[in-house]
Amino acid sequence: MPIPMWFSDEPGLIEPGRFAAEIESELAILCFSRRIFTLLRDSLGLPEDRPAPRLPGAVEGAMDSRVVLYHSSFGSPAAGMLMEALIASGVRRFVMLGQAGSLSPRCRIGSVVLPSFGIREEGTSYHYLPPAIECRPSPVLFERLKTALEPFTPFEGGVWSIDAPYRETRQKVELYARQGVLAVEMECTALMSIAMYRDVEFAAVLVISDELFGEKWEEGFQSESLRTVEERVSRVLAESADYLIG
Repeated sequence: MPIPMWFSDEPGLIEPGRFAAEIESELAILCFSRRIFTLLRDSLGLPEDRPAPRLPGAVEGAMDSRVVLYHSSFGSPAAGMLMEALIASGVRRFVMLGQAGSLSPRCRIGSVVLPSFGIREEGTSYHYLPPAIECRPSPVLFERLKTALEPFTPFEGGVWSIDAPYRETRQKVELYARQGVLAVEMECTALMSIAMYRDVEFAAVLVISDELFGEKWEEGFQSESLRTVEERVSRVLAESADYLIG
């Protein structure tokens, strides 16, 4: 398939620092739903009366001196703008908690996946890394996240990020599954690529919300099993915040 050739070594005309804010937190956690945001905010004990600064791409946020939490708009462009503003504000470590569709029968609804590499089918990453470079999470933060999530026995493998969720085809699901890709979503490879370009730490944890590997799409967005795992993962991330900061 054609690969975008949009990468340039030149600096951008608009600097992310124009959107920087006063944030003293050492770790940023990004999520993409109100439900997960509330679970994380409550688990972290972040005060509701201390919202995080409004930044491009953000729906809402909360913070204290250790952690800043944002509910991002979904999609790579919005998540990328938010990450860039946070980097410009001094944040150097990022964890993403998202939902994803499974490409493998091993990963059912409620399974936990740690992406170890990415298939880039979103547009944002190609402005940060040349097409030939494979995007990956930060090794140290990935290992710390893996240790923190040991009780879930997380699956490790690739993630496929796509801008067009209604164009996830059977051919691509089968192709990428053979290459070790476990899940599909919309933001992860963009954030991996930005982190690599900006030399900051990033790793992600995905909870499987739906299944694409069978004869028909199976969704479990409102299932009790998904809600339970998201609650447990949110609690573990909160308990492990100091460890993830390092």
